[in-house]
Amino acid sequence: MATAEREAREKAILHSLSEFLDELDKLAHAEAAAIKEQESARAKAAEQIAKIESALSERIERIRLSAEEKTVRIGQAAGEAAQVMRANGETIASIAAQSGQSQARVRELLRLADSEHSTARDRTPSGDHPEGAGSVDVAATAGDEPVGDDAGAVEPAAEALSA
Repeated sequence: MATAEREAREKAILHSLSEFLDELDKLAHAEAAAIKEQESARAKAAEQIAKIESALSERIERIRLSAEEKTVRIGQAAGEAAQVMRANGETIASIAAQSGQSQARVRELLRLADSEHSTARDRTPSGDHPEGAGSVDVAATAGDEPVGDDAGAVEPAAEALSA
């Protein structure tokens, strides 16, 4: 009987060992599958991050360009307002004092407005002034004497000058 009990016990141990080894095999497969899922999730997340970063970079660039264009337009409007003031007899010094800007800044804005007028003239056939646009000789605006032809043709943008 001792042999029968020992054989039964060994059979139970073998069965338990077999179950244990089967569970260890399942555990190894589950861990391997979990690692693969994590790697796949990380790769997918990295792709999504790359797409988001690319879209964000493009958006930031569009915003930067838009802000740059807006700044140029406002600067040109300020320069045009300063051109009108010059054409109405104001000196660069008086424009600067009234607007709280330096004389150098007023001259810079005048040059910016004149460069826009030059660009507009270049775009029109035969290089004539666009209809309704005023023209001020920026080389002469460096002094304090008012200059210009078509003095009242440009709308004032006084708020742009003080911006």
